[in-house]
Amino acid sequence: MKTYKKWSPEFRKASLKLTNKAKKMGWIPQPTVCRRCKQDKGILHLHNEDYDVTYYTLSEVFNRFPVTITQDEVEAINKALEPICWRCHMMHHSVRRNKTAVEDYFKEIKAGKQYPPVFRHDFTILKRDHNV
Repeated sequence: MKTYKKWSPEFRKASLKLTNKAKKMGWIPQPTVCRRCKQDKGILHLHNEDYDVTYYTLSEVFNRFPVTITQDEVEAINKALEPICWRCHMMHHSVRRNKTAVEDYFKEIKAGKQYPPVFRHDFTILKRDHNV
């Protein structure tokens, strides 16, 4: 895991640990469809766009006794997490490798194109299909 935006690998791992705990509590639904391309098969992730929200909110929640969460906290956490398929997620993070290819991919997606689902973490797919 690398630094992403302003967040160190250690901070991201701590946030992920809390996020996974919140999933087990039922506060974060498992993704069923990619918000970007509408893919509903293959690997689906939750992309975290704001680790501060998940880390600090969930840290506070899990430090309460008894552990309780408000509806506003549930909404804030889920707003920071984007349900996204593997391909869209990896393309999102490939912008530094090939910005034009990523922009072209998301233009295609916006226009309604849907690529086949991905069932394993295979980065050769991105090279083959998108030149990243």
